[in-house]
Amino acid sequence: MQLTRRNTIIGLGTLAAGAGVIGGSGAFDSVEANRSFEVSVSGDAGALLGLEATNDTIAGMESGGAGGNDVIFFEINDAEAGGDAAVNENAVTEFFDAFSVTNNGTQDVNLSIELPASVSGIAFTLADERGDANPTDLASESYELTSGSSISVDLQIDTTTSGGYVEPTGGSPYQITIRAVAV
Repeated sequence: MQLTRRNTIIGLGTLAAGAGVIGGSGAFDSVEANRSFEVSVSGDAGALLGLEATNDTIAGMESGGAGGNDVIFFEINDAEAGGDAAVNENAVTEFFDAFSVTNNGTQDVNLSIELPASVSGIAFTLADERGDANPTDLASESYELTSGSSISVDLQIDTTTSGGYVEPTGGSPYQITIRAVAV
């Protein structure tokens, strides 16, 4: 191709168009946009992660949750103070089927239970693994709960010297957090 004025103008036009495509990609560094959203709250049994108290000796339902929904509570009262159940000192006490967890969502989740740092001697184990040498303890490891499935959870309280469970002080109960993270 011979270098002419016409070929030079076409070449420069092509070069400018190419540079425009590279420079004008439409990318941006930041954007801020306001959107409204609504969160729907459901009770423990009907939420994406359904929770149900299944051992009425230590667990029950009470009102007072978000949106007026019922929530699960666990309470082991001092029998000497007129309570229904108490754990023995220097013993390991198990409550079978304390509560159940159902994955009502569409995704599989890793399920775990978080205890306050000051709590020891508590285990939340899978009821299906009762009798196994090392059942899954949801307080120290997670369990994959598939969509549409349920598990039953046992509660174990170890008050032996090596177990280390100590009652909460100041009248406030311990709070646990049940976590479900999509796989």
